[in-house]
Amino acid sequence: MKKKLQAYIIRNDQKQIILDIAFVLFLLSLLRHFIVSFFSTFEYESWQISEFLINYQDGFVRRGLSGELLYFIVQNFDLDVLWTIKIICLASVSLVSLFFFKAFLKKGFSLYILPLCFFLSAGILSDYWIRKDYLLFCFFIPVIWLYGKTHLSILSKTLLINLLGIFIILCHEVFVFFSVPILFLLFLNQYKDKGYLVSVLLSLASLAPIIFVFLITVLFHGNEETAQVIWNSWLPYFNHETSEIGKSVKALGWTSSYAMKYHFLRNFFSVDHNIWSFWVWPIIYSVIYYISTNVLLVFRRNEKSFTNNDKTILSSILIFQFICLLPVLLVLSIDYIRINFYWIASSFTIFLLIPKHKIENLFPKIGLKWVENVNTFLSNILRPTKTTLVFLMLFIGVSYYGFKIESYYESTMLYNTLSFISEPFVILKDLLKQ
Repeated sequence: MKKKLQAYIIRNDQKQIILDIAFVLFLLSLLRHFIVSFFSTFEYESWQISEFLINYQDGFVRRGLSGELLYFIVQNFDLDVLWTIKIICLASVSLVSLFFFKAFLKKGFSLYILPLCFFLSAGILSDYWIRKDYLLFCFFIPVIWLYGKTHLSILSKTLLINLLGIFIILCHEVFVFFSVPILFLLFLNQYKDKGYLVSVLLSLASLAPIIFVFLITVLFHGNEETAQVIWNSWLPYFNHETSEIGKSVKALGWTSSYAMKYHFLRNFFSVDHNIWSFWVWPIIYSVIYYISTNVLLVFRRNEKSFTNNDKTILSSILIFQFICLLPVLLVLSIDYIRINFYWIASSFTIFLLIPKHKIENLFPKIGLKWVENVNTFLSNILRPTKTTLVFLMLFIGVSYYGFKIESYYESTMLYNTLSFISEPFVILKDLLKQ
């Protein structure tokens, strides 16, 4: 019996060593990818850069606040447009990563999930860290943190949450989809003693400023003339000529019907390598959900650090946040790796910052029971173990935008790790050819 126990411990130690090596190699591959992209030259016309250039030079328009502030800075301090945007994004990535790193350590959670393609490395792998995504979470995290602070009055919380929410919604309205629904539930729970109807009205009133500003951004969505004026306002500050309007700026001219139809068709009726996208998404999202709900349980340090009840709570948040993001996934975007980042990062932020008893009260008991049944069903199909989770983490990826098999496998942990360790041999091969 003693020998069997020793052999079991040795096998587990060996697995842990292999996992640690793979983890470190993947982190190094991400670091390399990040450094290369940071010093790469992005075109002004690219989606990444032009997203930050939307401003108010032709009047109020959605997503224009950050661009107007950037325009003011560049205009008055003679700064380079590209590098200013890169520095803002670098600061945002660093702050968000630091929050999750410290929060996971504080809670005693495993760090293995953090660098996955659908979590913190989402933007790094696709060069989409130069977008507003991490900036959005520099506001979402404080908003959720504020609600969880017990020493603040409800009036102070409401005021600060609305101020932060309004600011970032004026930078990008997608913030609404993963923030307002969960905030509504939290406020609803706050006022539940006042009766259902009154609590609903008070919750809506608490979020009325945010909702109003969101509706204004929908109304002032822009047009082709606005896009041209905005682009012309930046031309004096570009260090080289541009041939066309930036893609994100140009998208202001899209009509709502065109945008929805375009995204819906690309999302569900694309075919790549004879594979229809409609069949792929249920598989990918099921696997992502399975990993996200089981990884902290499987890699827990002790039974108290993450319990089965914690798994149910986290699972409930993940399902709720996924439902809230469905409009974005279905008809408002084809940037899958960004949507997955919104989904996973927002869910874990809520789970980390809101007390567990408050989260449990957000969802009906029948809903929590249904979530438990779903988790049991998935666990019966594939038992969650370290080996199972590591295998899935190696092979799961998310297409950057549109349905493309190539970008799917390029976002996997296995591809990036093998690519990183193969690079010295590729360099050696090139040297030998000379």
